[in-house]
Amino acid sequence: MARIRTIKPEFWTSEQVMELSPLARLAFIGLWNFCDDRGVHPASPKTLKAEVFPADDVTAAQVEQWVAEMVKQGLLLEFSADGRNWWSVTGWHHQLINRPSTYFPQLTLAKPAETVM
Repeated sequence: MARIRTIKPEFWTSEQVMELSPLARLAFIGLWNFCDDRGVHPASPKTLKAEVFPADDVTAAQVEQWVAEMVKQGLLLEFSADGRNWWSVTGWHHQLINRPSTYFPQLTLAKPAETVM
C-alpha cells in the first residue's frame, strides 16, 4: 500500500544524496512511497519502475542502475528473506509513522559476538 512520506530539507544537501544522479534521487524518493513502514520494498527494478515511473520512457535496467547508485552511497541495503531479495532504506528513523504496518520481512543484522575476558 502506498504511503505519504516526508522529505526533510536536509535531504537535498546530504552528501550521500548529492552523489546520486538526479533521476536516482527521484527514484529514491519515489521508493519511499511504496516501502512498508520499516522502509522495506521488494528488490525488483521492474516493480519500482511501474510504481514510480509508470508513464515514463524508463527501463527496468535504468532503474537497476539507479538502485546500484543508492546501494553504493549506503542509502539502501539489499537482503534476502523468505526466498526473495528485498531493499531496506537506511536511516528510516526520520519518517514519522502514526499507525505502523509492515508487509515485508525485516532486515535483521547479526550482532557481533560478545568478547569474554
